[in-house]
Amino acid sequence: MFSFPRSEMVFDVPEEHAPDQDTPLSLFLPQTNRAVSASWPPPTDRITREVEGLWSMTLSAGVEGMGFTWLDVATHGRDGASPPGPAGEAPNFADSFGIGFDASNPPSDDPFNQWGNIYSRPEHEISLHWDGMELVKRTTVTDFRDGTKHLGRFLIEYVVGGAAVSVWVDEEAVFDRFFVPGMQPYIGRPCFVGHRGDQEGAITLDPLRMECRAFIPAPEPPITVKAIDRHLNDHQHPETKVDAQFPEDTAPFGRIILTLRLDKPETRFDPWDRTGQIYVYDEEGERYELLRYITPYGRGHVWRVDVTDFSPLLCGTRTLEQACNTQGEGWVVTVQFDFYPGPVERQAYKVVNLWSGSPVIGNPEKPVRDFYVTRQVPIDPSCSGARVRMVVTGHGMAPNSNSAGEFMPIDRTLTMNGKSYSNRLWKDDNYLNPCRPQGGTWKYSRAGWAPGDVVRPWTVDLSGPWTNRTLTVGYELAPYTNENRGQTWEPIHRTEAQVILYR
Repeated sequence: MFSFPRSEMVFDVPEEHAPDQDTPLSLFLPQTNRAVSASWPPPTDRITREVEGLWSMTLSAGVEGMGFTWLDVATHGRDGASPPGPAGEAPNFADSFGIGFDASNPPSDDPFNQWGNIYSRPEHEISLHWDGMELVKRTTVTDFRDGTKHLGRFLIEYVVGGAAVSVWVDEEAVFDRFFVPGMQPYIGRPCFVGHRGDQEGAITLDPLRMECRAFIPAPEPPITVKAIDRHLNDHQHPETKVDAQFPEDTAPFGRIILTLRLDKPETRFDPWDRTGQIYVYDEEGERYELLRYITPYGRGHVWRVDVTDFSPLLCGTRTLEQACNTQGEGWVVTVQFDFYPGPVERQAYKVVNLWSGSPVIGNPEKPVRDFYVTRQVPIDPSCSGARVRMVVTGHGMAPNSNSAGEFMPIDRTLTMNGKSYSNRLWKDDNYLNPCRPQGGTWKYSRAGWAPGDVVRPWTVDLSGPWTNRTLTVGYELAPYTNENRGQTWEPIHRTEAQVILYR
């Protein structure tokens, strides 16, 4: 356990505002100082499997946010104040993990400006950061800038190929074992940074404890396969096909992370959002979607995605395809796979395509049930579990009824061996997208997707063993009729679905 010794703190505040060594840190933010920080040396010089921190914090009205960073000492040194750079609520430091507490996201009716809060939602948000990038942001029930004391707590649990991160404010679990791809254990030191807006403010911070538990050796580095290396994707190059050489046997690898990077071409970025996909082909030439992404409006980004479920298809020499139809300028695309050695939670042994295509919705003459035909999937006796993975995005808008399919939420039901699972095809947190700001209407909620983001699959698990050697899978949409058929592009649901079988 490490209790933040006052005698070892380092501050970057003016001397007249430095906190008393025997009291909680009163980090005053005057008009002449927009940011303050306090940091400590590393609690240990050894790598550990778990890192946990607990503190109390009181933020006044003038404070826009605060950030905690677990600084990598190999990159940022063993001592000294916070490195120069991001504001407190955006702790984007290289090779380091951070948590941002953001109390300033002003509501805006402008669909094109940098502020994302188009729906006037509460301005208390928490974000996770890794290696210089914001990964995810969520609103909290707790208003942590109300002038009263709140408890902040985080837990990092390192796993194969990344880390499971949990964050609490008081009793609210904001993140519960959120997986951070590629975040490997390192020797770190704690640092807090506060940030104000146009008004004076103060942060009262009482660090309570840090714990680094379970010493472990440094993990083995991953085996990296750069399948597509800076290929141009524009109107003259809508797709790239390559033969990638993956490891012959994926059994030694507990995690496979796909990294997609979009960089600027020589001309300019495509100013519009486009649908992009990455596929892998099996030995018989059947195509499987590994990843779907929607390009940002006029900028690039980097995403890391866990594709371990596709390990049966990511071995030996395989054809890989990246496709994105753009009508003008585009992006420079890089696709990389990292194979992390270690145990796997459960071994995927087969991937089966269920439905692949773009059915029209809302047209009685083209009933959607004719596309989503119930499937029967044979199961080996050794199969211990199955997962259905649905990737569906709605496209098309007014004058289709209800602005289907891009701007229309719709309920849906998946059935597996007679058990029903339901949710709504709708993504309402687009205004918190870390890929921001963008040039277009990036902040509006949509049917399962966001500009400048990868499409997150809907996954449903079913555990074995089964007496019946067949898995029956069905999918239905709630009733919808497009009353304005023929007036514009038909609304569609672009669908790729697979079942993953495990031993």
